[in-house]
Amino acid sequence: MRAMQNVYRRIRTPFLQLVFSFAVVIAAQAATEMPDGKRLYAPCVVCHQPNAWGSSDGIIPNLAGQKERYLAKQIESFRSGARVGTAMRLVSIHSTFSDPQNVSALAGYLSALDINPKPVTGAGEHLRLGQEMYTHLCAGCHGFDGQGGAEARVPRIAEQHYPYLRRQIEDVALLHRNVTATEMATVLGNMRAPEKDALADYVSRLDKSEALLDLNPRDGGKKLRGPSSP
Repeated sequence: MRAMQNVYRRIRTPFLQLVFSFAVVIAAQAATEMPDGKRLYAPCVVCHQPNAWGSSDGIIPNLAGQKERYLAKQIESFRSGARVGTAMRLVSIHSTFSDPQNVSALAGYLSALDINPKPVTGAGEHLRLGQEMYTHLCAGCHGFDGQGGAEARVPRIAEQHYPYLRRQIEDVALLHRNVTATEMATVLGNMRAPEKDALADYVSRLDKSEALLDLNPRDGGKKLRGPSSP
């Protein structure tokens, strides 16, 4: 019984901090005429950290430097229930984010922040396979550099945390319900686990992968199998 109580406390505390922080920020926001993205972000530091670089273990994503329109769309998706996430749902359903100006202010603030220069990466195995898969399956929308596209609301995925990317690849059909293209869900769903590992690892270090591929001895120059067929 005592063990269960301790677990409950560990789970409950971050949510209570989040709710309290959000109440304080909204009260302060009401005193200003124009939405302040930094003030609106204050409750989010509980999970995403003050610099918006996500958690140190890479489970919670980096938001800094993300595409503004994409961030705004995700807030709307969490709010509507199209995208699933308990903590994000709790934040997004607050009346503050019924105002598009507040959504835009928060998205703009995060988009302007410096990107995390040291994301959590994978084991570094089979990066060539990850590169081949990314080039053929992902680059058409996300760009060869992984920077995404502002107009199409396609996110920047380059140098995102490996654990977060890996989870998104695994659960894309669930976590992005109603907001992910069917083709994307199908392709990712047909990948084998090692292929998902390779793809997520490559993307997490995308800006510097080319040099790493040339120096990585683990690939050993041997030909790696590509994605499995649907």
